[in-house]
Amino acid sequence: MTQPDTQSFELPVAQIWREAYGFVFSMPMRVLIAAIVPFGLYFLISTAIQITFLNATALEFLAASAALETIDFESADTDFSVFGSFFGVSLQYFAWIAVLLVFGGLAGASMAAAWHRTTLIGLDAPRTGFGLFLGAAEFRYFFRALTMVFITVALLFVYAVVAMILYAILMAVVGFIAPVMVGLLAVVVLALLVILGALIGLYLWSKLIMSLPAAALGIQTFGLNAAWSATRGHVGRLMLTYAGLMLPMLVLSFAVSWIFELVSGGSADVASITEADLTQSVLIAIIPNFVISAFSTALVASGMSYTYYRLGQPPEWVEKVF
Repeated sequence: MTQPDTQSFELPVAQIWREAYGFVFSMPMRVLIAAIVPFGLYFLISTAIQITFLNATALEFLAASAALETIDFESADTDFSVFGSFFGVSLQYFAWIAVLLVFGGLAGASMAAAWHRTTLIGLDAPRTGFGLFLGAAEFRYFFRALTMVFITVALLFVYAVVAMILYAILMAVVGFIAPVMVGLLAVVVLALLVILGALIGLYLWSKLIMSLPAAALGIQTFGLNAAWSATRGHVGRLMLTYAGLMLPMLVLSFAVSWIFELVSGGSADVASITEADLTQSVLIAIIPNFVISAFSTALVASGMSYTYYRLGQPPEWVEKVF
C-alpha cells in the first residue's frame, strides 16, 4: 500500500477511530497478554511503593498543607518552621511520584512499542505479545516521550505565567469597572485558560508523537524534527484523532475511580483519611487500572501507528496490519 502525498492528503479521522477501536477490541486477549508482563510488574512495584512509602508520605503532605493554612502571619508567636516541614515532605512526596512515573513510563514504552510492531509489522512480528521487551528501541521510545514531556511542561509553564498575569490584570480592570461581574467572569475566563492550556499540550504532542512509532520500529532517522515537519498541514485532524482515542478512556478512568470512592465510602474530610484508607483504595483499583491502562495504551498506539504510516513515509517493509 503506497502512502499518499502528505501535502494533499487529509487524514480520515473517523476511519482512524473506527479502525483503531475495531482492531483493539477485536482481540482483547491479545491486548491483555501484551500488557500482563510490563504493566503487571509496574502495578506490583507501584503498589508496594505506595503501601510501604507513598501513602504515609501523602498523609504527612496533607497534614503539612493543613498546618500552612493555620499560620497567623500577624502573630509574634507564629512558628514558621512549618514551612521547612512542608517543603521537606513535599520533596519526599514528589520524589516517590517521580519514581512511579519512571517505572510507569518504562512499562508503557515496553507495551506501546510492542503494539506498534504488532500493527505495523504483523501479529507474529518479533518482540510482540507476551513478555517484557526493554531494549534499545524501548529506551529510545521512553526518552523521546520524556523529551516531549519536558518540552510540553516548559511551554505550559511559560503559558501559565503569562496567562495568570493577564488574568490578574483583567480581573483588576473588571473589578474597577463592573465589580458585580467579577465572580462569574473569573470562573469563565479561568475555565477558558485551562481549556486553552490543554489544547496547547495536545497540539505539541500531535506534532511530535509520530516519532514514537518510528522509535519502536528502530527507524532512527525519523525523530522529533522529522515528525514536526511531517505533520505540517494535518495538526487539526491529528489533535481530533488523538483526542478521540484518549478522552473516552480518560473519562472511563475517572468514572471508575469515582465509583470505587462511592463503594468504598471514602471520607470527604481530608483530615480523617487514614493510611489504611489509602491502602484499601490502591488495592481495590489495581485490576481496573491495569485493564484501562492496557486498552488505552493499545488504542493510542494504534492511532499513532496509523498516522505514522500515512504521514511518516516509512520504509517499504512497514505494513498497516489493521
